[in-house]
Amino acid sequence: MASSTDNPEEALERQAARHRDVEHRVKNTLQLISSIVMLQGRRATDDGARRALRGVQQRVAAVSVAHRHVDWIDDSEKVQLAQLIREIVGDLAGSAGRDDVSIDLDLDAVTIAGRQAAPIALLVSEAVGNALRHAYPVGRSGRVRVALRRTTDGFDLSVSDDGVGMPPGAPPSGFGLTVAQLMAQQLRGKLTTDATQPGLRLSVSVPMDTETAAG
Repeated sequence: MASSTDNPEEALERQAARHRDVEHRVKNTLQLISSIVMLQGRRATDDGARRALRGVQQRVAAVSVAHRHVDWIDDSEKVQLAQLIREIVGDLAGSAGRDDVSIDLDLDAVTIAGRQAAPIALLVSEAVGNALRHAYPVGRSGRVRVALRRTTDGFDLSVSDDGVGMPPGAPPSGFGLTVAQLMAQQLRGKLTTDATQPGLRLSVSVPMDTETAAG
């Protein structure tokens, strides 16, 4: 606890130092988890198990990126959301290795509370990752678009593709979509999926955390 004789600058510096220490430990823990999952994946002999473990690695990586983007601003933890999205999408594009699928980013400047970062990182990772894995079979090229729009009381986030879409009458499904829906609920938003003919669009409107504001 800060002494009564501390000036505000010293108290904030100690608080920031504690924050950096915690972030360092979290980063090391996430790297350890990712390494264990990678080792387990190399030992797996079943294709389904290997795919599942790669999915776990992707999710751990998204959470790690979220923690790396948390800054201490005005006595609270904040994240510049556009920067976070750019890094996650860049990582996914690099690991997918699909030169025939481009990704367009159209991102407003939005500042969110630090506690919103991990759920949003996972939501973006699932939505973009699913599009790269399933929307474009080998031989089909296309374009994925990620849009972030600031609103009066929060922000709208959408991921759309012009891929194969869903079979007529088939509801969107899959573990990745379930994760994205859970993250949207945690953010007090609702994930919607729309057939765009061609392709699919996932979108969510998120109210701004009460301790921060868009900017």
